[in-house]
Parts: sequence; structure tokens; C-alpha cells
Amino acid sequence: MKKRLASLEAERNEYAQQVEELFVLQQVFSTINSTLDINDILSTVLRGVHEALTFRRVMLFDVQQDGTIARRLECDEEGNVTRSGDEQAYRHESTLKDVATGSLPLACGAAGSGAPLDDTRGSYCVVPLVARNVVRGLLYADDSPKVEIGESSVRMLLDFAAQAAVAMENARLYEETRHLLEETQRLALTDALTGISNRRALHELFDHELKTAERYQTSLAFVILDLDDLKHINDSGGHSLGDLALKRFAQVLTRNARRGDIVARYAGDEFVIIMTHSDRAAATKGVERMMAALQGQNLLASVGVSMFPDDGRDEQSLFFAADEALYDAKMAGKNCYRFSRGAERAPICSAQ
Repeated sequence: MKKRLASLEAERNEYAQQVEELFVLQQVFSTINSTLDINDILSTVLRGVHEALTFRRVMLFDVQQDGTIARRLECDEEGNVTRSGDEQAYRHESTLKDVATGSLPLACGAAGSGAPLDDTRGSYCVVPLVARNVVRGLLYADDSPKVEIGESSVRMLLDFAAQAAVAMENARLYEETRHLLEETQRLALTDALTGISNRRALHELFDHELKTAERYQTSLAFVILDLDDLKHINDSGGHSLGDLALKRFAQVLTRNARRGDIVARYAGDEFVIIMTHSDRAAATKGVERMMAALQGQNLLASVGVSMFPDDGRDEQSLFFAADEALYDAKMAGKNCYRFSRGAERAPICSAQ
């Protein structure tokens, strides 16, 4: 009777332990499926293995596409997860490599020959993190209070590894998609030739600056710059030389613009600078600085300037006013700048 009671007691304790392990596993699964941050996922898995299976040391190894193994994260006996200090701190010819290459589906053993680490503690187990039939990582655990690692513990490790692999793959795909969308958006707002903002980006940025200027009752300058004699450059040196001139033109404008100013290519040989927080005097100084820098690169430009709010309070009216001023500059002989006729002072033309 006593033996029967002892057997039932042991069986009850085993079931209680399994229930506790499953409860931790469920909590871990819930956590890792609620985040797309890879480091959060992996840290949660390591802590889950440590808590559910009572391994006092748990590690995560990365497996690169070329088969390179790198020690990444580790959980100590207190449950603290840290970045590994030495990525190569493992035995390169060991069961770790066998699992990473698929030679073994998993590996369990004890310290000694074939063990993954020089300081392997007691019994250990290594299971792969597999996604899309590719080993993405390795989950390693050792220093267990149990003499041998039972089948139930191995199954739990495999469950942890499987869920971590799926979550890692989802996180990886999310990051790739996010970067792709960011790059697509960047290209949609960037001029392909010069690398600066394009017309579409200009509209979005200008709308924001106009609202800001309206709210805080500040002035700004809308400047159109037209590269003089681009047709002559194309006719004499070909379109490749013309493209080079446009690139240099954009570089000069970008380098000499103030922090906070917006530089964009509007169309063809026309570029725009929005000089924020600028009155007429500041705009004059800025335009003259730009023209001097352009001349230093053997580039000439005709420039038209309109002022907010004197020449208009929206993009269309300011563009129209600056475009008229640009026409006046061209009629004056090019390499010249003019302010809109609606400005308070008379138009100005630089010395030729």
C-alpha cells in the first residue's frame, strides 16, 4: 500500500511539473507572438527554457547562410539574458556543427569529447531553429539539476525552438518588407539623377512649411533656379555632360543651403529652394551665396524669388510669382536674380 501511495505521489508530482512547464511554454508563445523584435523574441525563449526546464544556462547561436555559427545570446542561472562577449567561444568541431549542418536532428550528451563548449556543464542538449527548411539558429541548454535530460524536456526544447524559428522568420520578413517599403517611398520622393527631393516631395514639404509659416507668422522665400545654357551644354558635350552639370548643380545647392532649407529638382533644369524663416534681406544674402558658389563651379543660373506672405499665401501663387521673376532675370541677360514685382522693393539684378 505504501509503495502504491509513493508511486501515485511521484506520478502526481510529475504531472504537476508537466503542467507547470506547459503553462510557462504557453506564456512564452503568447509573448513571442506579440512582438516582431527579434531580440525580444529570443530573450523570451531563453528565459522560458530556463524557467520551464530549470536549465541553469541557456544559449542561442546564429547560423549564417554560409554555415558560420556565432554565439549570440545567453541566459544565466538568475534568468538574465545578455549578449555573448565572444561570438566564437565554442568548439568548432562538435555536435553543435553537426546540428547546424543537419547531420544530426539534435544532440544531447555530457561534458567531454564532442561537447559544444569547453566548459560544458553536466548534461547538455542542442536543438535547431528551422524555418523554411533552413537552420537559422541553435538553442543550447546545459547545467540541469537532473542527471539526464528526459524525453519530455527534449520535446519541450524542440517546441521552444520551433516557435522561436517561426517568430524569427516572421520578424525577418517584416524587417525586409519594412526596409523595402522605406526604400520604395524614398525612391518615390527622390530625383533619380541628382539624388535630391523631387517635385512630389517638394509639394509635401512645401505644404508643411507654409502651414508652419502661417501659424507662427514668419516669412519664407520661394526660389526658382534655372541652369543657364543647358541646351548648349547638351549640344556641345552630349546629354551625359548635361547630366553631369545637373548633378553638380544639385550638389552645390545642397552644400550651400542652410540647415532647414528645402532643396528640390522641380523639372528639367529647374531647381527650387525654400528658404525657411527668411525675410527679403536673408533671401538676398542666400541667393547671392548660391550664385557665387555656382560660379565657382563654372555654372551659371537665372533666379526668381517670391516671398511669403507678400507675393502669395499658397504654393501656386508663390510659384507663379517666382516664375515671373525668373523670366525677368532671363530677359535681363541670365546669370541674374530678380525678386517678384509684387515685393515691397524694386527688383534687383546681380552684376554680370
